[in-house]
Amino acid sequence: MQHYNVFSFSLRAETLNFLQFTRRMLFAFPAGIFIRGRVRKNKRLNYILQFKELLQVRNNIEKGSFAYDTMLFKQSALQVFKNKSHLANLVCLAILFGDEFIDGIAQQHGKQNIQHILNTRNADFNLRSRQNGNRCELYYEFDICRVLPENVLNSVNTKYDISYKTFYGHLLFLLGEINAHLNKLSDKKQAEAAELICRVCNRCFDTYKADIHSFNSNYTLQNLLQYQKTKDDDIIQVLLTLRAVLLDKKQLQYQKQFASWSSMVRSMQLYDDMQDAAADCDFQMNALCYFAKNYCIIEWQWLQLNKPNIQKLSGLALHSTISLNMPASCILCYQYATNIAHTKLSWVQRKIQNYLWRKNWLGFNNVLLKPNAFCISEVMTKNDNSIPLKLHFIYKKVMQIDTGIVSEEMKLAFIIDIALFDDELRQCLFDNITLREKYFLSCCYLEYPVKEKAALANKLLSLYK
Repeated sequence: MQHYNVFSFSLRAETLNFLQFTRRMLFAFPAGIFIRGRVRKNKRLNYILQFKELLQVRNNIEKGSFAYDTMLFKQSALQVFKNKSHLANLVCLAILFGDEFIDGIAQQHGKQNIQHILNTRNADFNLRSRQNGNRCELYYEFDICRVLPENVLNSVNTKYDISYKTFYGHLLFLLGEINAHLNKLSDKKQAEAAELICRVCNRCFDTYKADIHSFNSNYTLQNLLQYQKTKDDDIIQVLLTLRAVLLDKKQLQYQKQFASWSSMVRSMQLYDDMQDAAADCDFQMNALCYFAKNYCIIEWQWLQLNKPNIQKLSGLALHSTISLNMPASCILCYQYATNIAHTKLSWVQRKIQNYLWRKNWLGFNNVLLKPNAFCISEVMTKNDNSIPLKLHFIYKKVMQIDTGIVSEEMKLAFIIDIALFDDELRQCLFDNITLREKYFLSCCYLEYPVKEKAALANKLLSLYK
């Protein structure tokens, strides 16, 4: 809890940091916008980016790429125009898109059947590289269409509304794009990049195989932390090494800084865990599930009982349902993310972390999560949309937490976290706080002290007694 006291309400310090950051980004940011526009006009790449569900993934990859290139590797505006790291972005897209593919076929075909396929000794499922004349080629020795039964291949992935056979075709297209860009590199750089791409893709698949073969529902905190290290830290380190190769940077000069960037990604994984809890609870380690099972048994029982219905939800309806029914577990995830911010990240990284949480968890300015104004009454059992009733509903849900590790202040603070989902409640809150409080609550969302946030909750509640 002592980390919450690290937060500073100094507008002067915020302004100085912002001006320093703006000066560095003055020319690089317009260059990044130009390159993003040019890439999005690529007709070949739009074959894979046609799915609106990939828009958020693409946005995050583009923004992450710009942050790595300019803030970690100190690329100038002129260097940003060269777009040397595009191959790394394609690899990230392939990993994230491929992850949804293999998770989908595991659910469709069944865990035991996938185990049987993986145990087949004459099949090599790793990505390999070879020289094919003057070309370097990344390839898989197996063909998924010969591995999976026809009924699984023809079944439809509900998220993208395509069959898994078509899904596989899109992944092969991405592999072809990666090979095309790989062969634009010099021979030395090409060999290094090919080895790193194989390593990162195979490490990702190793975590999937571990989920299939070794998942134990009674995992410990140490197991969870090691899993996160393997899934996030190790993979991000390889991706950043790939980016260093593409940008002609000496990896050893930047190696020490890789850890803070992978910590930021780990923070993003926390809200992914929160929204994926229903799908993950019987399949892979998940931070929200761990906290619920070990510290909030009533919330764990609710999750187990409502898994099928939760998996049908999406966007803010999903996020608010999880927050209202698993408040103690969510509070512990928030604490974990806050601890990462205070102990691992720089000022700029904390701003990026807060921005991503606001956009991807709270839905600020995110049309994918919130195409229309969201009202918390959508997940309430009553139809009354009035502010007093919505506040009372949130208050009752949160204050019934019965665990010693969540204080009264933490409960009150979490009322604000839930109220921020609702457009009307958020506007009501912002209308009744100072501009200073509004700025820090918005731009320093995760770092905002529990005590201060609890005071805002009391202030809001007192307006509608």
